[in-house]
Amino acid sequence: MRTRRKVGIKYCGGCNPSYERVEMIQQVQSLLKDQFTFSIHGQQDLDIMVLVSGCPRACANKNSNHLELPSRSIVGESDFKSLIDWLVGLDKKGDI
Repeated sequence: MRTRRKVGIKYCGGCNPSYERVEMIQQVQSLLKDQFTFSIHGQQDLDIMVLVSGCPRACANKNSNHLELPSRSIVGESDFKSLIDWLVGLDKKGDI
């Protein structure tokens, strides 16, 4: 069996969210649970980072110390499909 890639999730402070960001990430986790393991951003040995902000200010991107990892910034519900496609694409290509 193949090792699942570790995805770190970093949320913004949530001061002005325009969508249910935690619920969206839970849906991503549910869809991709066989391919990835999801955890908080501070964990060791992460392969990928997802920076989840509640609005276009993209506060989750600030002070990110995981710049060496492939990362994706999320700022709204419209990013759901592109996040899924990006993660699946990384996994298929083996870039991580």
